[in-house]
Amino acid sequence: MANTDAETYAGQLGFAAQFFGSDPELATLIQNAVNNQWDTAKFQAAFMNTNWYRSRSAAIRQWQDLITRDPTEAQHKIEQRTAEFRDKASQLGISWDEGYLNEVVQASLAWQWTDTETQDLFANFVNYTPGKMGGTPGAVEMQVNKLASDYGLTLTGSQVSGYVSGILHQSYTEDNIKGFMRDMAKSKYAGMAGFLDAGMTVRQVASPYISSYSNLLEVDGDTVNLNDGMIQQALQGTPPAPGAQPQMKSVYQFERDVRRDPRWLRTKNARDSITSAGQGILKDMGLVA
Repeated sequence: MANTDAETYAGQLGFAAQFFGSDPELATLIQNAVNNQWDTAKFQAAFMNTNWYRSRSAAIRQWQDLITRDPTEAQHKIEQRTAEFRDKASQLGISWDEGYLNEVVQASLAWQWTDTETQDLFANFVNYTPGKMGGTPGAVEMQVNKLASDYGLTLTGSQVSGYVSGILHQSYTEDNIKGFMRDMAKSKYAGMAGFLDAGMTVRQVASPYISSYSNLLEVDGDTVNLNDGMIQQALQGTPPAPGAQPQMKSVYQFERDVRRDPRWLRTKNARDSITSAGQGILKDMGLVA
């Protein structure tokens, strides 16, 4: 067999390369076959000697027996699985022609794929493009980005991609992602570790600061970003003494800092406050009633 890559080699054997990625033993097998350019006979012999194959040989016999004994029932199973896989592929933005879809369906029934193997196969076909995904991958991406936003974190594209891929492969769950981000946030915002351990997000802890920021600078609270410099300074805080744990600013300290910002002087509440203070001084001087 001429030099070829794993995808082409698998195709020549009647498989999709992604199929071999669903199991570590099969992944090693196909790589060895490609590296050493095994012919079809050698590959089949090695394939049939794997634990994966030996544990499923009975399943193949059962499927073949069903096709012979009750072709109507076998066809019913094929139609059910085809509808299920077509819907799943659509949700994940995967485009398969009918021929390949039929191959995948037949293989899943003959080999009695587990849910994990099925999920891995589908996930391997997802062509993840940040910000341009629809269906399930797009929803997962939005979920990951929202969690990052709630925990005051800025993720790289590769981090988002890794989280999305992990969820699609069912390597971990949304709760796992929350745990990862909570630990990252505890490192970034050491002063709020207790709140985070209690189940709160950074955004929830930051709510009083965002409310004060919004009111004093007269901006929509929904537009206030946790990465705003003043918010970050308040949340990350400073150690009260050398070597001590950083402490978040009090809301009073934070509001005092906001009033020192040049933007505050351009607000109506600043003008009203200055006018009120001026009236108070005049009253104290007895110049106005």
